[in-house]
Amino acid sequence: MYGGIFSARLKAQTNCPNPNHVSDDPTLVERCTFSFMCEGEKLMLAQGIRDQNPTTKLSHVDGRVKVLLTVASLLAATSTSSWLLPFCFGVISLLLLRFVGVSWRLLWRRLLPIFLLATFVGGTQIFINGHTPLFEWHIFSFRLIGYYEGIERGALFAARIIGGISIMSVLTLTTTVQEWIQALAWFKVPQFLIEIMTLAYSSLFTLLDELERLQKAQQMRLGYGTWWRSIQSIGAIGGILFIRVFDKSVRLWQAMRCRGYNGEISVLNDRALKRNDILVSGLGLMIILGSWFVGR
Repeated sequence: MYGGIFSARLKAQTNCPNPNHVSDDPTLVERCTFSFMCEGEKLMLAQGIRDQNPTTKLSHVDGRVKVLLTVASLLAATSTSSWLLPFCFGVISLLLLRFVGVSWRLLWRRLLPIFLLATFVGGTQIFINGHTPLFEWHIFSFRLIGYYEGIERGALFAARIIGGISIMSVLTLTTTVQEWIQALAWFKVPQFLIEIMTLAYSSLFTLLDELERLQKAQQMRLGYGTWWRSIQSIGAIGGILFIRVFDKSVRLWQAMRCRGYNGEISVLNDRALKRNDILVSGLGLMIILGSWFVGR
């Protein structure tokens, strides 16, 4: 049971005709903004983030098992000096998500920015790391030299980014917020870290709400008519967004204090692990450890 931000019964407008509808659905937190506001039209930057997680075959696996295997996989993928292991972890994670019922469309919307980031980070390493020239480009008065060692380092960075985010996607797409917070509490993660994560999660959707409103207003006023006006509009959004989010955070804190929030979030974490969960955890850890020894 959650106190403070998480209450036993959440009142939210979740596409139901009655705005005072009360739901005990444990996945409700995934569909609301923690400030009990219904979600508006999904567009622009919030499209991939706001998509509701589907119910998959892994949704019924204990959250503690998924958190444990996720952390172990991340440690294995990021501690190796070869790009092959994190890349294989990423491919296996994506195939696993598709096998349990997650659509390619949802995966593409969620992971497209990550793929672009991995490509940019990996591509830039070619020109800034290494000492063995592989090729040379002359662009006007600039000379770009690509290094052999830079390709290896870029491939490693890109594979770590793709592999790490793909592994995390298995957890986030198959586990509700309540489950992994309960799992973190069961693993004795410090209370202040859990509180920061819950507040950050709620603030994310508040930030997206404000961003959508500002972008809609600017589009109505032709704020993106030319590339220069687009840059000016984006700069204006940054300043306005900071002020509004700060103001909302103050009001959220005042509302929480008025409702008895004392700085602690009570989490129910006394459930016993089932035998099957223990077996799955042990088997998964052995596979991850074996893969790390082979691929390091």
